[in-house]
Amino acid sequence: MILEAKHIYKSYQNGVKNLPVLVDLNLDVPRGDIVTIMGPSGSGKSTLLNIIGTLDSADAGEIFINGKSIAVMSDDELARVRNAHLGFVFQFHHLLSEFTAWENVLLPTRLWRTKESKKERAEELFEYVGLIDRKDHFPSQLSGGERLRVAVLRALINNPDLVLADEPTGNLDVENARRLMDLFVQIRDDFNQAFVITTHNPDVAAIGNRRLILVNGGLKNAEDV
Repeated sequence: MILEAKHIYKSYQNGVKNLPVLVDLNLDVPRGDIVTIMGPSGSGKSTLLNIIGTLDSADAGEIFINGKSIAVMSDDELARVRNAHLGFVFQFHHLLSEFTAWENVLLPTRLWRTKESKKERAEELFEYVGLIDRKDHFPSQLSGGERLRVAVLRALINNPDLVLADEPTGNLDVENARRLMDLFVQIRDDFNQAFVITTHNPDVAAIGNRRLILVNGGLKNAEDV
């Protein structure tokens, strides 16, 4: 099991009120799963991804990554786990405008000085998504769909166990959204890659072999709602 989230609770203060967002939430993600999570804006989808991605902490509950509790990890260990075992794709590509597509993809390798060893993988990834002839272009010279594919390659460069995608198609037109979803499925099939994808789009949610809905702070199977 790559990810285990157990009895997660998270709330926010709103004036004098305490507003629960996630309540006794549980989620397991094995290798090769595409888990899609639907829910309206404000339901806690991004909060959940930030918690399982170690970018935020829960008020209660436990997160295990590859069987190890993140609660016992130092800040340096957490940073290494985040860099080596998790990949992130967001609605906005967050590419650095002053770097080429190639340099953006290799950015995560700079943290632990693995850049040289990852250049061959970067070359293979650019070939894989058909962008090898665009690798030396800057983000401003790429289309919206191309920029998001580069962001996906950046998420994959360190061979993560799990990719977390937060509303990845929210800023794309219908055709580019379809291409991105096809790419996620292809990556899952070719590399046995696990994904957790949040979305409000039923067409995006349909690619999941597990389709969940965030309701009242907990996860339910979409078929049961």
